[in-house]
Amino acid sequence: MGNSRQPLLNPSPYSRSSSNSFPSKSPSQIVRSFILMSICFSANHGAVTACLGLASSRLGSLTYLDADLGTWQNGTLYTFYTMSAVFGATYVVDRLGSRNGIFAGVSIYCVYVCCFLLASLVSDEAKWPVALIGAAIGGIGGGFLWTAQGAYFGKTAAAYAAAADIPREDATAYLGGLFAFFYLSEEVALKLLSTLITQVLELDWLVVFISYSAIAFLSAMGMLFVYKFPEEEKKEDDKKDFCFKVTAATRLLTSDAKMPMMIPMNAVFGFAAAFLNSYVTGQVIHFATTAPGADPENGLDNYVGTFTAIPAAVAAVLSLVLGRVARKTGKGPILIGGALSFAALASVFLIRPGVDDWGWAPLITVFVLMGMGRATFESTLRATFADFFSNNLPGAFANIILQSGLSSAFAFFAFPHITCEDESNYCVEYKGDGGLHNVLALELIVIVTAVLAILGYLRASAIRSREIEEEKGNENLVEKV
Repeated sequence: MGNSRQPLLNPSPYSRSSSNSFPSKSPSQIVRSFILMSICFSANHGAVTACLGLASSRLGSLTYLDADLGTWQNGTLYTFYTMSAVFGATYVVDRLGSRNGIFAGVSIYCVYVCCFLLASLVSDEAKWPVALIGAAIGGIGGGFLWTAQGAYFGKTAAAYAAAADIPREDATAYLGGLFAFFYLSEEVALKLLSTLITQVLELDWLVVFISYSAIAFLSAMGMLFVYKFPEEEKKEDDKKDFCFKVTAATRLLTSDAKMPMMIPMNAVFGFAAAFLNSYVTGQVIHFATTAPGADPENGLDNYVGTFTAIPAAVAAVLSLVLGRVARKTGKGPILIGGALSFAALASVFLIRPGVDDWGWAPLITVFVLMGMGRATFESTLRATFADFFSNNLPGAFANIILQSGLSSAFAFFAFPHITCEDESNYCVEYKGDGGLHNVLALELIVIVTAVLAILGYLRASAIRSREIEEEKGNENLVEKV
């Protein structure tokens, strides 16, 4: 029993950590260390996502080429996020180690959060360079931040599986749910913070961004107290080492048949998130002027922080549940359910088109569906990648960034330019630019991608099952020899 799991403790060729990552540590000690990392990581990233959700509403009055500054900023963030993951994230993580890679990433993310504070203090003309430069720098940090987190997650899962004497798949499901709970619950708290400060305490938005900046900085400092995995000796051929690491993500994408099949599963999250942020948050909420508590001019814009907190709240609760459910049902049904949730989100607008007369109930339903889908992305999908690509964790998690980040960047840049000519329920006039936008096309993109995500996962799962059978056959052959 113990010997059959031993290979799972071997570090990936992209890791500099010893297989004895947690020497003489009990399962509870390993979990406590992982929780500390999760809390610090989540506080920093919660400040980032809170600002991301506010971008279109707080910067939306400034437009260029049919898109507001918030949309341009989000697209810039995801573009550099993706480029960072593809061009060198695995090398950076290998050089720094997983813990220090996380610390570097959250430190750089502080620049993105602080750009909102600075944008609140400068003129409208200066807001453009401040917002876009901050997004570019933040995106670079985010690219290797998630790669480092994936490496740290994989090493911790292997150590916990050995210490608790359980299969590695159970360890990834448990730790994935645990991480997602802290990650999402802290995001909820920080998104609600803006509503608390502006609506309850009746303070200025400047106070909101001062608070987010302080939280981002303090959580980055807290990461220094997280357990650091021991390093291995450096390889002799550094040049080869660099080339090998810098192309890890793209090489895995082209060499492993499972990886291309998983692209739609990541893409549907990116498309759904862009649709929700740019259309629902940026437009539908603004035009909900007949809802109780709505402003006659700006609809429910003052409650955007509350709405954007709903997906994270739903996902936080579900993440703990899904981690346990996955042990009994497997991760497949959960991932398929997540893709269907994204499809249902877009389908709501097929059934109830237009932006007029939206109220609290239908809007909450849409954000709940996003939360259901996101719960599978933040926990189950990442755990599935750890299972499918256990021999190359940094490359695997860099591919999550590559696929979801590229789809999000494409959506934020392209969706505003999908226009139409005759105004209707599916051809909507946006606030800010006053142009007519084809929202039907956006909805169909999300739905079709969700269908492809399900088909792609089933194919990748079949390939993985065949690989497991081949591995068992090879082990039996070795034992006979």
